[in-house]
Amino acid sequence: MKILLINPPQATRYPQPPLGLEMVAAVLEKKGYLVKILDLPALRLSENSLPTVISQEKPDIVGITAMTPTINSAVNVAKKVKESNSNVTVVLGGAHATIRPEETLQNAPEIDIVVRGEGEQTTLELVKVLENDASSINQVLGITYREWTGIRSNPSRQPLSDLDALPFPAFHLLPVGKYRLHPPFGRRSPVMPIITSRGCPYRCIFCSKSVFGKKYRSNSPAYIVDEIRLLNEKFGVKEIKFYDDVFTLDRKRVIDICRQLKEQGIDIPWTCETRVNLVDRELLRVMKDAGCYMIAYGVESGNQVILNNLKKDITLEQAIKAFELTDEAGIETVAYFMIGSPDETPQTIEETMDFAKKLDPDFVQFSMTTPYPGTELFRLAFEEGYVSEKWDEYVYADLKSVDNPAFETEILSREELGEWNKKAYTSFYLRWSYVWKRLKKMTSFGELKTNIAGLRVLIDIVR
Repeated sequence: MKILLINPPQATRYPQPPLGLEMVAAVLEKKGYLVKILDLPALRLSENSLPTVISQEKPDIVGITAMTPTINSAVNVAKKVKESNSNVTVVLGGAHATIRPEETLQNAPEIDIVVRGEGEQTTLELVKVLENDASSINQVLGITYREWTGIRSNPSRQPLSDLDALPFPAFHLLPVGKYRLHPPFGRRSPVMPIITSRGCPYRCIFCSKSVFGKKYRSNSPAYIVDEIRLLNEKFGVKEIKFYDDVFTLDRKRVIDICRQLKEQGIDIPWTCETRVNLVDRELLRVMKDAGCYMIAYGVESGNQVILNNLKKDITLEQAIKAFELTDEAGIETVAYFMIGSPDETPQTIEETMDFAKKLDPDFVQFSMTTPYPGTELFRLAFEEGYVSEKWDEYVYADLKSVDNPAFETEILSREELGEWNKKAYTSFYLRWSYVWKRLKKMTSFGELKTNIAGLRVLIDIVR
């Protein structure tokens, strides 16, 4: 069996590695299957390149991944694959297909099977069945597929509990040097994002848990440190970005990771994302000493009522304390904010803008509150009639799209929310105090490049 895994085209200057495909490929390779990954965004290729690839590789199975903004692109890939060879079995995985498997198959006859949830074990079992006895496909947990009576969904698969049982991701199948992190991350190149835990127990209404669920599971510190060493020594990776939803949820685990990095002499800078209620002075000191140079916090709003509406389960006071402690530890900060949440008004947006300045992070990101399928926010938006199925437009950072779904009201239209987003950016970044702060903090060529890249992004946003 020859398997080709494809990351569909996406319009971005900052291509990210397909982390799910990496893991699926690693599990399949471990069982002796011939696997290749074609990362179209990183290679800057379109689906028009696929006929040649399919002709050369002659895969038996093509697996495609897709989030909501890339689902249409994934369907186009499936069409090109089937046009090239109608006998290829096309399998789709990822968050969007997990949430809407039947609809996806109904709308895309080129897709044969949907893998729901975590894909490693499901894909492995599916490949074995397709190779040996396709008639027993009804025994594979976690898939939705076509049969002669229509579309059928098998029972779901339980999430994997022992993440250390998985092999390291198949980094060797990726164009490692092609990846770029969105500023202000990625000061050294090549850089590689990794995920060291799955599941989030928090209840934010804007977050989808369709793939990893709510139950928190993690790799051991030893597994993580070995993975970082592999990236550094074999692939020349010079920076790590932890993509865990809540990296510091398990405080002891983070301290153990930092301790082992230090004891083993692995000197590599890294960044992470977490919540303002999950850090403390000692933890931040240990993280800084082990190479952490930046932490991104999801603050979301400067109004407590809005935060409560979003079920963020944090307070403004916790945010203030977290940013103070992080700055005290010598770690730079990024504050994520959303504009256009339920019950948003011009006054609450002004409060968010003022709060951003009060926190005084090194960087901020203001995004449109976007109701992704599978979230409570999507249900609320659906009830209010704000939902669009132009999935390409579900890009929370795209302030120029006129179709990006938003909670429009009589006092805040979609266009006005976009203007408020731009105003928030300019009011924060175009201050002499902020410019002076950045100039004082620039101590390396990497930081200079990051600031220049960030300036370009800012200009593109507000123009």
